[in-house]
Amino acid sequence: MKTVLVVDDDPSIRALIRLYLEGAGYVVMEAADGKLAMQSLSGQPADLVVLDIFMPEMDGLEVLQVLRETCRTCKVMAISGGSAKVGMDLLGHATIFGADDVLQKPFSSETLLEKVEALIGLAA
Repeated sequence: MKTVLVVDDDPSIRALIRLYLEGAGYVVMEAADGKLAMQSLSGQPADLVVLDIFMPEMDGLEVLQVLRETCRTCKVMAISGGSAKVGMDLLGHATIFGADDVLQKPFSSETLLEKVEALIGLAA
């Protein structure tokens, strides 16, 4: 079974992504911020990290930098809905920092699952 760590400070976004991914057969772990994500990954590796950009404690770009230094093989998909609010292409920055793919919020279950499958394959 493929494991996905969902990192987002919004519990409703984490719950929605969990619903989509578990429905497709993936094992899902959750973290509410970047520090908790790093703690979670030190205890259990993940095939994919779905990583929000805007978070307290340690934002997504900081997490991405650490992941690229410590876990070069794990896949990362950055997600954000705030880029337009701040007038910056933060998802583009995430790609520069090493994200394997990006996804703009809001997104459909189909789009999420297509991107996850493209990155790590089917759940089984």
